[in-house]
Amino acid sequence: MAFLAEAASIYRRELLQLLPAFLLGVGVAATIKTFQWDLKLRAYMRESGAATIPLAVFLGIFSPLCACGVLPVVIPLAVSGVPLPPLLALLATSPLMSPDALTITWAGLGPAMGWTKVLSAAGMGFLVGGVTYILEKRSNFTKGIIRIKPVYNEDGSLASAYDIACANDISVPTMVVRPRESRVLFFLDRARDTSLFVGKFLLLAIALQVLMEMVVPMEAIRFLAGRPGMMSLVWAALIGAPLPAHQVPVVPITKGLLDLGMDPAAAATFLVAGPVTSIPALLVLWKVFEKRLFFVYLGLCLAGSVATGLLFGLVA
Repeated sequence: MAFLAEAASIYRRELLQLLPAFLLGVGVAATIKTFQWDLKLRAYMRESGAATIPLAVFLGIFSPLCACGVLPVVIPLAVSGVPLPPLLALLATSPLMSPDALTITWAGLGPAMGWTKVLSAAGMGFLVGGVTYILEKRSNFTKGIIRIKPVYNEDGSLASAYDIACANDISVPTMVVRPRESRVLFFLDRARDTSLFVGKFLLLAIALQVLMEMVVPMEAIRFLAGRPGMMSLVWAALIGAPLPAHQVPVVPITKGLLDLGMDPAAAATFLVAGPVTSIPALLVLWKVFEKRLFFVYLGLCLAGSVATGLLFGLVA
């Protein structure tokens, strides 16, 4: 009973700390969706050609797209001929950052980690997009890189992401958006959708944080990633990479690791490595593109995560 009481006390404390940031983030995300700012940026990206890596990075940071939400965006863009560099820049940036993720990171881990996450998201997008651009210009790396086939409607227009995915044996999340004459009601619908989607992950992640703090031996974390140095960063990246860590729930998990003695620079690495190598993003690469792109993307993301930790250790 004492164990459960202590766990409930820690859970309540962490939840109350993150709740204001969660509500603020949901409000910002719902506003963006209500005014369709992300859809407008997406249209610009489709029309702007190969020089859209900065736009893709901005869209990834600005848009309330998580690792799952980016799938319906990337698939139609890929088959409609959007150049690969900005496409991968978007795929690398979106799982790392969104308005709700920023507010929760700021509240849960502090301003330094919040800015680190923003800058690492931008840096990761430019790294992945830039390297892909170089490979595209200097070799045949991207020739025949897309594996899936486009699907068209009867009027000749490109079919929806869901129809394209189904035709190519790919599972993507779908959401029925109910039209509303009132913008206020539409905003409330989007706020509810975002709250339910993000909230369930956040509640589970806080529970995992509490469990880690009360069960996981501090010595294990300190041994693997508790001391300043390159090996702690590498271990943090390897620990974070296979986890299905969404950009929001990775925050309480990282806080739990810090409380167990993880080096702050290693924690910054983990904060980036978990979301950027998310299973949905990697699934897109594995199913939509040739396998060589999967391994290049994964290697760049792990390297970028370690670089984030190195830079955080130098300036923190």
